[in-house]
Amino acid sequence: MSATLNSVNTAAGLSVTRGDKRTARLLAIVMHAAFVVLLIFGVSWQKKPPEPVMADLWSNLPQLLQPKPVEQPEVEPAPKLAPPPAPKVAPPPVPKVVPAPASKPDIALQDKDKKKKVEPKPEPKVETKPEPKPKPEAKKAEDDTARREAQRKAAEAEKEAQEKAAAEKAAAAERSAKAAVAARENQKYIGGIRGKVYARVALPPDLQGNPEAVFVVSLLPGGELLNVVLRTSSGNPAYDAAVERAIRQAQPFDVPSGEQFQQYFRQFPMVFRPKG
Repeated sequence: MSATLNSVNTAAGLSVTRGDKRTARLLAIVMHAAFVVLLIFGVSWQKKPPEPVMADLWSNLPQLLQPKPVEQPEVEPAPKLAPPPAPKVAPPPVPKVVPAPASKPDIALQDKDKKKKVEPKPEPKVETKPEPKPKPEAKKAEDDTARREAQRKAAEAEKEAQEKAAAEKAAAAERSAKAAVAARENQKYIGGIRGKVYARVALPPDLQGNPEAVFVVSLLPGGELLNVVLRTSSGNPAYDAAVERAIRQAQPFDVPSGEQFQQYFRQFPMVFRPKG
């Protein structure tokens, strides 16, 4: 609108100043704003509810005018071209038949799997660090100490062995002495038993030579006879019976007491000959 005013003023030959241009612009803006406000309020006042739409039902639709077909210009057919020659196709190569690998039996596969499972993993190698070598002086002192300790132990062992041998020798000598004393005492007791038996033996009249009869005699601690058994016969039953009868008649016998009786006279053999 300002452009229109400018053109009118220019056409009328009037001079337009800057103040006039500014006034015209403000006037145009005010007129545009008033027009927009009137347009908004006019539309809001004229809003009415929509009127119902009426629709006519037709039993038969009227025939519509069909458009005339558009004539297309004739197009000359393109000249036929000779078909290109067919390319030569090479026959496909014959595929080589590769025999399938023979399938291994299930047992072999299972054994292979077991071997794979059983094979243990290699243990990591542990590197042993070499021990530091001792100094020559320290090693020499250590060797001297060890040598002296070994010599001391050897001397003690030798001394203990000597003492043990001496004690065993003394014990053996004591046992020998006791055995000798016991043997002498035993012989005294056995001689007394044999004397009592011989005094009661009635020799048979047909006895010849000096036959030997061995009896095993079992006594009680007081010297009473517990049992008598013939171990070795003299070959003369009459003599054997006479000796056994004399043994039974000669009891009780004079015997030692305590350990000596238990060791030597609880049960002991006796040899009898007619001529001693």
